[in-house]
Amino acid sequence: MSSTFLFFDKLDAKLEGIIGRQHLSYTEEVAKKYMLTQGAVAITGLSMVLVLSWIIGAKMLAEFCLVYIPFMFVASYLFFRARKMSLLIFVFKIAMILISSIYIIRMGGLLTCGGLFLFSIQAVTSTVILRDLRKIITVSIIFAVVMILLVVFEPLFPVRYALNPQQNAIAFAASIVLITGYIFFFSLYATNLYAKQEQRETQRQKELNDAKTRLYTNITHEFRTPLTVILGLADTVKFGQQNHIEQKMDTIIRNGKNLLQLVDQMLDLSKVESGKLSVDMIHANIIPFLKYIFQLQEFYAEEKCINMSFFSDNLSYELDFDPEKTAAVVGNLLNNAIKYTSEGGNVQMKVMARSDSLYLEVCDDGIGIPSEKMERIFDRFYQVDDKNTRKAGGAGIGLALTRELVNLMNGTISVKSIAGEETVFTVQLPVRHEFKKAEFNLHKQTLESETNDTFNDVAEIGDGAKKRLEIVEDNTDVVAYMKACYERHFHIFVAKDGWEGYKLALDEVPDIIVSDVMMPGMDGFELCRKLKNDYRTSHIPVILLTAKADITSRIEGLEQGADAYVVKPFNQLELLVRMQKLLELRRNLFRRYSNGNGMEFSSDPIIQREDAFFKRLNESINKNLGDEHYDIHKLCEDMAMSKSQLYRKFKALTNQSAAKYIRQVRMKKARELLQTSNMNITEVGYEVGMKSLSTFSQLFKDEFGESPRQFLNHQKVNGNGKLQ
Repeated sequence: MSSTFLFFDKLDAKLEGIIGRQHLSYTEEVAKKYMLTQGAVAITGLSMVLVLSWIIGAKMLAEFCLVYIPFMFVASYLFFRARKMSLLIFVFKIAMILISSIYIIRMGGLLTCGGLFLFSIQAVTSTVILRDLRKIITVSIIFAVVMILLVVFEPLFPVRYALNPQQNAIAFAASIVLITGYIFFFSLYATNLYAKQEQRETQRQKELNDAKTRLYTNITHEFRTPLTVILGLADTVKFGQQNHIEQKMDTIIRNGKNLLQLVDQMLDLSKVESGKLSVDMIHANIIPFLKYIFQLQEFYAEEKCINMSFFSDNLSYELDFDPEKTAAVVGNLLNNAIKYTSEGGNVQMKVMARSDSLYLEVCDDGIGIPSEKMERIFDRFYQVDDKNTRKAGGAGIGLALTRELVNLMNGTISVKSIAGEETVFTVQLPVRHEFKKAEFNLHKQTLESETNDTFNDVAEIGDGAKKRLEIVEDNTDVVAYMKACYERHFHIFVAKDGWEGYKLALDEVPDIIVSDVMMPGMDGFELCRKLKNDYRTSHIPVILLTAKADITSRIEGLEQGADAYVVKPFNQLELLVRMQKLLELRRNLFRRYSNGNGMEFSSDPIIQREDAFFKRLNESINKNLGDEHYDIHKLCEDMAMSKSQLYRKFKALTNQSAAKYIRQVRMKKARELLQTSNMNITEVGYEVGMKSLSTFSQLFKDEFGESPRQFLNHQKVNGNGKLQ
């Protein structure tokens, strides 16, 4: 028996050599091996029947073999080429039953067909390879129904005896021997396959347990090392060792980030496994986005003096892609390349666009990967274990997560490496254009609803559908990416440095500003300080967008008056929500400033700045109430602002124009005088700069719903001097 199984092992190895490059699952591989072997055995057996038929003169039986042999050749070819085996096997089995039935009819019936119905029985018994109960039952029912119909309608068959009794007996005996041998052969073969499957499953469970053990060991090590550094340095600071304090803080922060990255990767991998991670596509130019992600990694490469280079065969290439997951994939591959490349080495990223695919290559001349390890580097929790990888660290999660994310985007990832020389990771992503750029489908209905509510509720300047966003960023690729993300929601203005951003803010008075921190000339911190200390721009929300994620930088940004601090690489949805919420907070100021009444004290520095602005503005208006020529132009002179600056600031804080605000102040003063003084209507009109009685009456009625005369009459009826 052992020699028999040895034969099957050799057969199995031969088949693996034939189909091994098709990257099938184990179930698909077993089905393909079984069907290819079945085809070979069936062709051999039918060839023997064909020779026997020629010897005994059974022409109809020979014709059956001549039809069936080419059919088996075609079926075997299809089995070799196909990836989805189940449906093909199902159709093949039904075809076997139908072909056999046709020749049973032509040969006169079940008892005179030379045992051809046994080929149909074989079709039923071999359906076990389907591992699909519904298909197995369906094939069995079809066989049973066909056999019953053959018995019922046998008297109607046109030919009664295609074989003479001797030919029929010989053919029956040969068919029984062949089918019995066939069933015996494949019973042994199936037993061997299932034994190997059990062995493989046992090995897989062992490897999984080993992987879990490695995971716990690696994670324990990955947590223990930075925690040791953090706790140790914290103790030195606590107990008064103040030398090199800044360097110690940087080390603590760096190790804390490593821990956070590890936790984030584990959470993302868990989401992928549970199916909770979805793809959120946008349609945009991907080249600037990829350069942006690449440039974020250059900072880490500089610490190891690694040369970074980026190449793309297209300056612009628009397609559907998921920014967050694409950033994670590219970031992980670049981070891996930098980690395993020695000081002074080289890391290169190539982007090659084709009609149906986008190819991303990350190449490095680092330590490389041993050939025997390459097949497993994408396995979860697997880590190449040698002195070089142990030095670089890692828990074996990054590449596993990368592959899962690529698969989620219907792409593929592969690796080529020469140990000690180079490693090349290649990601292939499908090119699709299903998401129109104009729609920018975010797949976030709640966010979309909230964003639209905010933008629709607030009256706009210029285009009634969009607010004004100023981007201050010296990196053109980041600017291009942000434009692709937000041009649907905003009119976008761009400045390349802090000074230009400050001047642009004075000229355009945008609704919100997003600025980088690290820029030539005036940096983001200084820009934020100048904007917040200038009453012409102090009301504008400012978001600082930067790669400097340390707490010191965050605090400095907030101290300069920044309304939010977002770390690169940013999530485009998160940044959009932050902008939307800041604009919503500004809308809350409408109630405070729009009616011209006194303002309650606030401890909020932002509100205090705007209160000071309105206090100065109200003083200027009240001082000139009696001047009928005092209008928006003179108010702009008093406030040292251009008309557009004052107009947009008013619109942002009160949702009305400055001219309307002046009229509102005049009318409220007029009502106060009518109620508390002995002046007549004409005198009150002159007092608030209204020389035309008809104009005064109309404006008063527009503001309060009744004319000055009607207001006085109501006061007399009420019999008191209090405002009603």
